[in-house]
Amino acid sequence: MRQEATSYHFAQMKRKYQWIRGTEILLWALAVALFTFYCCRAISIAPTIGTGIALTFMSITIFVGSARVHLFSISEKDLAMYLNRHYHALQESADLLIKNDEELPGLQLLQKEKTAQQFDAIYPTIKLPHHMGRAIGIFGLSVVLSAILSAFSNKPCASVEGSASKKIMHVEKGNLPIKIKGSTITIVPPAYTQINNRSSLDFNLKMPEGSNVVWDITFDEEVLNPRIIFSGRDSVSLTKIGAGYRVEKTFKSSVFYQLTWNNVDSSTQYSNYYEIEVIKDRAPTVGIDSLNQFIVLNEKDNLKINLNARLTDDYGLSRAKVVATVSKGSGEAIKFREEKLSFDSPPKISGKNVQVTKILDLLRLGLQPGDELYLYIEVEDNKTPTPNYTRTETYFIELQDTSSTITSIEAGLGVDLMPEYFRSQRQIIIDSEKLLKEQRSITKENFNTRSNDLAHDQKVLRLRYGEFLGEEFQSSVGPQSSITAADAENAGKNPHQHNGSASYKEASPLDDFVHAHDGDEEATFFIESIKSKLKAAVTIMWDAELYLRLYQPKKSLPFQYQALKLLKEISQDSRIYVHRTGFDPPPLKEEKRLTGDLKEIKNSIGEEKKDHAKQYPNIRAALTAIEKLLPKDSLMLSQKQKDILTKAAQELGELELKKPGAYLKTLSLISSVIHNEARSIEKKNSLLKIRESFWKVLPQETMTPQSRSAATHDLDLQFLKNLERSNL
Repeated sequence: MRQEATSYHFAQMKRKYQWIRGTEILLWALAVALFTFYCCRAISIAPTIGTGIALTFMSITIFVGSARVHLFSISEKDLAMYLNRHYHALQESADLLIKNDEELPGLQLLQKEKTAQQFDAIYPTIKLPHHMGRAIGIFGLSVVLSAILSAFSNKPCASVEGSASKKIMHVEKGNLPIKIKGSTITIVPPAYTQINNRSSLDFNLKMPEGSNVVWDITFDEEVLNPRIIFSGRDSVSLTKIGAGYRVEKTFKSSVFYQLTWNNVDSSTQYSNYYEIEVIKDRAPTVGIDSLNQFIVLNEKDNLKINLNARLTDDYGLSRAKVVATVSKGSGEAIKFREEKLSFDSPPKISGKNVQVTKILDLLRLGLQPGDELYLYIEVEDNKTPTPNYTRTETYFIELQDTSSTITSIEAGLGVDLMPEYFRSQRQIIIDSEKLLKEQRSITKENFNTRSNDLAHDQKVLRLRYGEFLGEEFQSSVGPQSSITAADAENAGKNPHQHNGSASYKEASPLDDFVHAHDGDEEATFFIESIKSKLKAAVTIMWDAELYLRLYQPKKSLPFQYQALKLLKEISQDSRIYVHRTGFDPPPLKEEKRLTGDLKEIKNSIGEEKKDHAKQYPNIRAALTAIEKLLPKDSLMLSQKQKDILTKAAQELGELELKKPGAYLKTLSLISSVIHNEARSIEKKNSLLKIRESFWKVLPQETMTPQSRSAATHDLDLQFLKNLERSNL
């Protein structure tokens, strides 16, 4: 928003410079023309020739003066150079204000921000170069000299010409319509924007959202019922105040408007259409620095999180909080506790650009191993009465619990499939560490026996997790009878022979023709990511068991810890936090309950067919009327044709509200054609432009194939039949 405000200030300075310099040049030109005209009269040159000479010198003065001060070629770059030379507070960096942020490197962006703050501070005190006092003095001197020269001119001739000119002016004045003599438009932005009031002579306005506009308008004669029509619909009457009229209105969205009034003879006059562009107050923006969206910590890590964020708004901020939700428990016993935390620095949120910091102490927030913290930042600006609101996405912080026993891999299974006598991986680690501490105080045989027992526990745990992976060839736990080589050989001769609890069956002849849906690798409850982690954990358990079998529990411990870490990650993968939201269903209408009325229920599979011929009917009718008018020599509009163009202008006004500025000129042309009495050639040109704009509004219609009837002679039919026979 700062970039828009800076561009707006530069545009205002440019218009102010052009207005001051233009007035200055006009005073110079009038002084030259006035002095030249009376010099010509003093030397007895005809008034018409003297007027022509005076206008020529006046035009030359305007042209030379405009080129000298760069009246129409002044640019933002020239204004920036002027500011650098005369306002040292900007540190020769005013040219950065007119460049886009994407074109500047980091250091220049910082300098631009600093320069923009200085520019906002000194903007009300900026004085543009001009010589208005000198121009006023020259104009006053020319008036005095002209009065002296007029004393030496031919008085009788002057009196006759003066009386004639007064008579002509009186006659012309009586035929001219009443016009606007002067106007002053004051824009009062909302107080929370901290933007100063400003005045404008241009009827096209640009202002912040919620600004109040005051029009003070004077006419050259008395008028009746003056009013302003907004967007072709709403009409506001002007109030008589002294010699002029006043009206004020507050704007929250862009509109276009038109002034209208009645003459003494009850004829109605209309002005051109003008645009009011409203700059919306945008919601605040939040940028969080150096914080990952998902953070996993354990008890040994630093449990204080530094939260740094940058808050920005176009006009100012009023409030900012950190909303933290602590999640405790699991399954149906999970509980949530929400807190709103203030930032540590600054203690009060205000300004357009604020850098905030907050240290999140997880222990002080009540996090324990296995708990999670969900947090986001919510910000409000200083807009009144309803502020704009922004919140960031949710950030997740998890404090891992490595001491709990894993009793189930998938929380969604609904049952505990882990037998009670199974040791968890954590218990195996504790027993291994205890064995290493007692190694010196026990015998070697006892040490080896306990290490082998731990290896057996590791094997049982590995086999149990193997079941979840579909390892059906190791689905049993405990001592298993195996098939010897002799048994396998005998089983090959007699496939129905049994050996203990194990049996051998030859492959089914249908195996080559049957698709097995659940193979050893696919019989699993888990998605691919969990399955890959579980496979890795089982593989690592093999290595842990190996070193325990070799009576080397010290080398087995790293593999046990790695397996435990993977198992904890698996247990947390399916835990998902969904922020709680409320739902308020719409109230039921008791009079419609149980009535079976299905009138308002629409078919969801029905297609909406749009008839292009029904779109913009008034614009289509206006096009037809314009086509009938253009060939005529005298373009006198009937009342019916005026009504058609008026209705078409209303349809075009609806489109102007959607695309501000797109059809403003066309609306002004329609108004001039309907209300103003212009020459036929001017009306024709206006109608041509209106027609072109109307055609651009209408949607393009696609051509569809249609069946056409055609008359066929009997000879043609006979020819076709004979042609078919010859082909056979």
